[in-house]
Parts: sequence; structure tokens; C-alpha cells
Amino acid sequence: MYLKKAILFFCLAINSFSQELGNLLDNLNNYSNKTNLNIDYKPTAMTVLYASDLETFGINTLGEALDFIPGIQTYSGTAFAPFISVRGQSQPLNSVYEKVGFFIDGISIGANNFENFPISLIDRIEISKGSTFGLNNPYSFVASINIITKSSIKNSNNISFQTGSFDKRFTSLSLSEKLGSFDMGLGFYYLKDNKKVDAPSATLTTEEFGTSFDRKKESLEGKEDVGFLLSFKNDNFEFSNRYIKSDRQNNYGMFNLLDFNDDGYSKYETIASELKYVQDISQNNILESKIGFLQNNYQFNTYFYKLEPNNLGLYNPHFNLDFAQRDKYLSFLIKNSIFNNHEIDFGVHLSRKSTVKNDFYTNVDEDYKIGSLIGSSYIPNTPHLTKLSGKDGNISDIEDKTNISYYFNDTYSYSENLTLSFLAKLDDFKEFDSAKSFKLGTVYSNDSKNIYKFILSKSSKTPSSMEDSMVGHLRVYGNKDLKNEEIESAELIYIYSDNKDKLKLNLFYSIYKNGIDSREFDTNKYTYINKNDDEKNYGLELEYSKLFENRSKLFLNSSYNIFEYKNSYYNLDINTPVVSKLTTTLGFIYPLSSKFTISPLLRYYGDKNLLNGTEIGDVLLTDLTLSYRFSKDSKLSFGAKNLFDQNYYYYGNKTKDEKMLREGRTWFTSFSYDF
Repeated sequence: MYLKKAILFFCLAINSFSQELGNLLDNLNNYSNKTNLNIDYKPTAMTVLYASDLETFGINTLGEALDFIPGIQTYSGTAFAPFISVRGQSQPLNSVYEKVGFFIDGISIGANNFENFPISLIDRIEISKGSTFGLNNPYSFVASINIITKSSIKNSNNISFQTGSFDKRFTSLSLSEKLGSFDMGLGFYYLKDNKKVDAPSATLTTEEFGTSFDRKKESLEGKEDVGFLLSFKNDNFEFSNRYIKSDRQNNYGMFNLLDFNDDGYSKYETIASELKYVQDISQNNILESKIGFLQNNYQFNTYFYKLEPNNLGLYNPHFNLDFAQRDKYLSFLIKNSIFNNHEIDFGVHLSRKSTVKNDFYTNVDEDYKIGSLIGSSYIPNTPHLTKLSGKDGNISDIEDKTNISYYFNDTYSYSENLTLSFLAKLDDFKEFDSAKSFKLGTVYSNDSKNIYKFILSKSSKTPSSMEDSMVGHLRVYGNKDLKNEEIESAELIYIYSDNKDKLKLNLFYSIYKNGIDSREFDTNKYTYINKNDDEKNYGLELEYSKLFENRSKLFLNSSYNIFEYKNSYYNLDINTPVVSKLTTTLGFIYPLSSKFTISPLLRYYGDKNLLNGTEIGDVLLTDLTLSYRFSKDSKLSFGAKNLFDQNYYYYGNKTKDEKMLREGRTWFTSFSYDF
């Protein structure tokens, strides 16, 4: 407890929390490549994480890196889904969260949380919070995450290996080579582990139904991931392809009851391909055109409870899903600088979403009268699965959905100290209400060290396919009458930067309208609803970094977020549910010699308010990573996470006490070689 108080006192005393995680060994102000201005002078709340620093702290995956950002928290659900909370926002009764857009080198890969994407393939991560919509940002409602890979940078070749707790096996390869007139980038990774976590809060089918359960009371969280990235580009053309496949076990079970065997799984498969052409069409105009597609496939397999062996001719309830959607798009963007002190971008984006798989398999279903009616419930009377597809599959609305997006952005330099920006976007959907979004921003700086930003914005997002038209096989039903979700925001940002110190303070206030959550409309049947109450979201985010004379580095960040969650149907009015209002991260990289580095990392998470009126207590976690460089190009690292083996929890929907115990102390060792 003393250590917790000490770290909190230290954070408040210096009044500057966190950092940009910028690569301080380079120019602190050089955050972008040749196609981007310095992000400090852009009207957006962006943070940049550099992989070189992340790896030194033992941060190995994208999910771990996102938890480093003030205002962002990641956690796993009781079923299969990893979640992201941005600035404390959550709708805990809605497991669909397509509000954060993910990109690899600027190419959309959808809204899934690609938590296992390895840091070893990454050069940097650009995270924008708040209104982050652009011409091709279909999922960026509350945040946008752009992964810049090493393979997109010239002369960046690397191979990495890692092992660790839970029988972890990992390897990655990144290549960047010249092939004729084209620069080729290649990335590959493979990850597998056998993660199991004690599950004392889990509900068993023996307790609910009196049926048998014959495995250990553990949350099965093993995973197997593979990814492949390929790109070719020259001055005018760029072709990119991304393939990511992730297989996961079902954690606490699809229905918040532990699967009685090890065969439960959920699988994601993402394919994204894009061809981009850039051409000067006049002295002051550049045309950027793109054509591409994004396909996301999702499968799961789960058993509800165990009935066999029995003498009644009944079998185990068994569910299987194979669902895929494909986005095809064509966009044109013109970048214009013909007017004095103006930089104008305007364009159009045409897209069509198709449901290419919509199969649901089951041996019991109340709505479709599959199984035997015993009392008031249907019970499976066969081990064979019935295939339900088309409009009877996972979603009922399988018609293609079209959208035309119109985009306009004007950045006006009023003087060398003051820049004004106006951005507007209209998503004109054939099947839904149009989504209208805008952002007004100003950036002021009267010297090279102090920058001030002010941003007003409004974002609008249509319901997801699941929320709109999910068939009730799993007793969750879509709602075609849902309205667009909206966020109205104001942000005030201050940045101080010199050669050794960088401080960023961000104050924000948002109103979240038409939030989509769920309610029970019949016994154990649920549907999605728009909530009538506006939900206020406000807080502050601080980032600080410092480079010392001995080349050691201090990174400190913190956020305090309030989200006034309301659900009148369940009479819930909670100040920031299921995630912490206060988070703080303190990291220090200390070179003991030119080859040996020690890097402690402290992570503090404040209390979490649960739906049942209780809370999860605060926790301070300590990580420690040791790195040794054999040469300029080769490095060996050893790390321990949760070094003092602290108990900590995530929110667990419908578990006994709404808690999911997390793993204790874990370790890893890795080797990386640049060539």
C-alpha cells in the first residue's frame, strides 16, 4: 500500500504525467514520415509510440502497447472478445464494439482488436483519440490506431524469437528490399501459447443445471496467431496485402459458463488488399486513388452444458458459426494547394459491404423449433447440427449495403503562428440514416516550445450489422429501428517540447448520444436499444517524457476519465463502469553500460465500479525487463511481468461476482537481430 501511495504522490507532485513515447534519441519533433507534417501541429489528440522503447519495456504486443496510452484501457471479456475502452467509455451490456478503426500502414483492417500483433514488426504506432474520421475510416468513431510497420521503411530487416510462460512460442520476420523499380516490404509472424488462468468466479453448469462437468475450473485462453504482410511500391503505385488469422479458446465460455471440454474456440481471419495510385495532375494538385477490399471472417464453436451420458435420448447443446463480410471500395482524393495559405483535400469514397458467409449451426433452437420441447424449453435430441443460412443465419439482413462518403478538409495558415482547420464528412448510406461528422480545430504557437490546440467536433456512426439485424439463435436479437450513435466533443491541448523534455496535457468534454446497449425483452431474451439518456464523458490526459545526460529515459503518463453510464431499463447510473477512472504508468530506461539496460515499469489501475454495486480494488503492477546487446544489431531480453505476483481482475459479465481473475507473475525471453 505504501508503494501505491508513493507512486501516486510522485505522479501528482510533478504535475505532468506521461510521454509521447517518442524516440528521444532522435529529434523529438520528428514524428512523421515524408508524407506527414509534424503531428504536434495538427489539430488532433495523437500519441505516437515507438517500438524501440516499447520493446525495451518488455511490451511485446499491440494490446500491451495500447494500455500504455493515457485514456485507453484494454481487457478481455468472459467469452472470447478483447475490448478497448477509450476515455472510460463502455457499454458493458453490449459485446459488439466496432468503434475503433485499425490500420496497417494506412490501410483499414477493420474494427477487431488485433491485440496479438507483434511489436517486433512495428516501427511506430499512431493513436488518435476523439474524432478521427477520414476519407477511409469506416470504424473510427472514438479512436483510430495506425500501425506503421518496419517493412514499410527502407533497409529495415529483422528477425525475432521469443518464448515464455504458458509454453509461449513466437517468431517474426521483417524484410525491406529493392526489386527493380519497386520497394518490397514483407512481414510475417507466428504466435502460439497454452494460456490457462484459474477461474474462481466462473459459473459451472453443475451449479446452474445439475449436469456433469469434468475438467479443471480454469479459463482456457490459449491462442494461435499467424500474420503475413506484403507490399510493393514506387513513386506512383503501391500494392499492399495483409492477412491475419487468430484462433482463440473461449475463456470463461460463450455463455459465461465454462465450456465443459477444451474444444471451444473463436477464430478471426482478416484479409485486406489495396492498390493505390498517386499522380501529380497539375502544379498544385495531387490525385490519390485507391481500390481495394477488406474481408473479415469470424467463426466460433461452443458447448453450452453437458448432458451426456443420459437415458433420455438427449444430447449436448452445440453451436457453431461461420460468418464473413467483405467491404469493396474505390476512393479518389485530391490534395490542392492552389490558394494562398490554404491546403485543401477533398474526395469521395464509394464502398459496398457484402455478407459472403452467414451460416449458423445448432442442434437446438427455440425460434426454429429444433430439438424436443420439454416443459417450456427446447432440449437437443440429436448430436447432429442443423445448418441455418441466408436470412436465417447469423444476421437477417444480408443485402449488400452501399455508402458514398464525401470528404472535405481545409487547413489555413493565418500566420506563421496560427493555423485553422475545418474538416467535414458525409456518409450517405442507402440503407441507413446519413452520418454527418465535422471537426473545427486551431493550432497556435508563438515559439518553438509551446503549442496550444483547441478542437470542436461531432461524429456520427451507424449501427453495426450485429446490432442492426442479428438473428436470435443465441437469444440476442438485432433491432432495425436503431439510430446512429453520436459524440459531440471539445478538446483543449497544451504541448511543451524541447530537446530533453516533452509534456502534453489534454482536457476534453464529450456528450455521447444514442448509445447502443441491450435490454431483456422476454425471459432470457435480449435486444439492442438506443438509450434515451445522453452520457457525459470528460477528463484529462497527461504525457511526459525526459531524456537525461546519461541517455536514460523517463516516461510517465496518466489519465482521469469520467463516463456517466446510464441504462434506465436496468436502473443503472454508474460513474465509469468496468474500467478504472484513474490510470498511471511510470517507466524508466536505465543503461548500466553501453550494452546492458534495465527497465522497470509500474502500472497503476484505480478502482473499477461494477454493475452489481460492488467494485474491483486498485492495483499496482510491476514489470521488469533486462536487455543485453551483443552488437549493434543483436539483442537478448529477459522480462518478468507482474513481478510481485499481485492479484488483479477484469470485469466479468454474469460471473458470480462480476470478476475475472488474471494471471499472476509471467516471464519471457526474446532475441532480436537486425540485418
